[in-house]
Amino acid sequence: MKRRPDAGGATSGSKRPSRQDPVSCESCRKKKLKCDRGLPCSSCTARKLECSYGGYSSGTTPIRPMSQTDQRPILDDRVSDPPPTLQWTPRQDTETQNSRNESLLTADWLETIVMGHRVPSAVPATLRAELSQHRDPEQSPTQQDTTLSDRFPAIWDRLASRENPATIHLPSYLPPLAEALSLFRYYCKYLDFQYHVIIPSRVEQQIQTIYDCVTRNETINLAHTALLFGITAAALYYQLLVESPEHAEPFSQESTFLAGAALIQSNYIPYPNLEGLQATMIIGHHLSNMDLPSSVSPLFVHRSFVSQATSMRLHLVDSPRIVAERSANGFDKTNVELKRRLWWDLATYDWLLGFLSGPQEWTYSIQPQHMVVQEPLNVEDEEIDHSENGVPLSTPTAMSFSLCRLKLAVVCRQIVDEMSYYHFHGQEVPYEKILELDQKLHKVSREIPSYFRFDQASRRRYSVLYRERPALAWQRAVVQQGFHSRLCRLHRHYLVRGAKDPKYSYSHVISLQSARRVLEVKRIMDEEEPAFTPHSSVIWAVMHHVFMAAAILLIDVCFNWDDILAEKRKEEVLEACRMLSRAQQSSPTAREGINAMMGILRRHWKHEKSASSRDSQEHSASSNSDATTESTPRPDILTPVSLGSKRPVPFPPHNPIVQSTVCSSADAPPSPVPLEDIWAEMLESSANIELNTPDWTDLLTELTNVTLPID
Repeated sequence: MKRRPDAGGATSGSKRPSRQDPVSCESCRKKKLKCDRGLPCSSCTARKLECSYGGYSSGTTPIRPMSQTDQRPILDDRVSDPPPTLQWTPRQDTETQNSRNESLLTADWLETIVMGHRVPSAVPATLRAELSQHRDPEQSPTQQDTTLSDRFPAIWDRLASRENPATIHLPSYLPPLAEALSLFRYYCKYLDFQYHVIIPSRVEQQIQTIYDCVTRNETINLAHTALLFGITAAALYYQLLVESPEHAEPFSQESTFLAGAALIQSNYIPYPNLEGLQATMIIGHHLSNMDLPSSVSPLFVHRSFVSQATSMRLHLVDSPRIVAERSANGFDKTNVELKRRLWWDLATYDWLLGFLSGPQEWTYSIQPQHMVVQEPLNVEDEEIDHSENGVPLSTPTAMSFSLCRLKLAVVCRQIVDEMSYYHFHGQEVPYEKILELDQKLHKVSREIPSYFRFDQASRRRYSVLYRERPALAWQRAVVQQGFHSRLCRLHRHYLVRGAKDPKYSYSHVISLQSARRVLEVKRIMDEEEPAFTPHSSVIWAVMHHVFMAAAILLIDVCFNWDDILAEKRKEEVLEACRMLSRAQQSSPTAREGINAMMGILRRHWKHEKSASSRDSQEHSASSNSDATTESTPRPDILTPVSLGSKRPVPFPPHNPIVQSTVCSSADAPPSPVPLEDIWAEMLESSANIELNTPDWTDLLTELTNVTLPID
């Protein structure tokens, strides 16, 4: 085979000269961004990069001097060189990309035309970014959202979750120091008060040390880095829910993956440490429903937390032998108190979880006989070293809320101990035991400090304090919702029975009172000062309590439809429904959760409705068959059946079940039915429904199973 002769007598080592010199700077060409050709260009200015056009002579490439931000800190021999930049969108393969874009456009059509604006997006955020680029190829990611790309260039330009967590170069994914501190302060101000598992002053020093090591090209502490990424993941999610909802989950997911990668590289499983445990607990508490790669997801489950804490012997912090060792060798008092806080937070979480429906119902992992740990002190973080016994609970501190949750958790553990035998053996709990446990819950309520109460006197007395410390107002609301929702759960088996049988009337009354209290707390959170940040509707635990309370009132109206106050009670239920509708509009998390619970409620409702009217319709079934065929029931709202994933399930266009649900006889897709209309329809048909206690108990159990709020 003859070789084609070289054109123009060029030697084999020479390269063909380009037609013209590139007009974009080096950085924009590498990142495939549109360059405005300034000197420096706007993209390099925003990213704080050196903008260089260089001398592009044939066969040469200009070399930019390495800045401090480009120098790689030394980790260890196991860490490979930084990976090449990965673009936000998948690699461009012509045949695969055309097929992918067609699927994306189909999903987008289903979302816009079929599902309407009242249901969650059927296209995940990362794919929506790809779809928007397909529609306008000239528009780069930087132009689409300059703010986010400037703030998080590492996350925006490449996906960490595509890499190996054991070898990923973590320093290159650190956000700028100013952004890291901003997210840390957001977490401390708006999220830390829910689960106070860090000491902010200590963590801030650790963050500063990380960036000092990067500047000096020194080894970074991987445990501290995991904690930074964990805090960043939680703060990003709730901050972006307001600023840019479509980016909240993917950005938070990437930070969570980086936290897991830091733990893997630090050998956290065989050699756990406090900062690693803090990182996993923060992610587990605030982002428990998020989908994560299987390489890191086992790190962020409750049983893993308990296992690692036990490996560090946190369950024996105050055992005689360890106390003697501390006395002989000296110790850091703040470190010991932090260990107590972490262990009791795990115990509180575990015991509250045991009194919720789900696979863990009526059981718990942490046995009080298997631990020797003093309760945390009610003391501010700065005073730990100077206080022996703390201050009384009547004085609010950063730990007051955690101690109140602990008291409620202890009673929940006692409820599990008393009732689990009956449930496991299929026996009904004696009503006398229900009343006994009710008294224990009310005892905890009486011990709640006055600044966490909702009576008029307490609200007036502490109004100034709430404005000075808004976290206390948040905590007050969560404490009250947590207590009343557990009280309602304790009595719900006797809710319907108590409406007719005087023996159980107390359960009927207390269930309704508690449900109304939960709704009143949410109304105050929405309407009164101080304004809550993040908004209460984005916290799913809050909205789950609200939905359960509304369901209790709905069931009562349906069973007592002939009550003299029935119309007033119907309006009460509709007002609760409007509260849920407002939450749907303000929070994707609440919208998906409420839709999932509505799917369960409507499924039970239809079953009960058909069962109650079966006998009355049997004799006329043949004569009314034609009319029945012509009438079309109101379509269900398309919802995912569970919240195992925060992303909604997309419905393919060829699914016959979905088509029969959403398409009318004229093949025109109807709009989803507003939530208030559905509840109003239920209330109007309540007189035709025969209810029985077991079915409604099963309904409430299923509604609780949608997710596991533990506040």
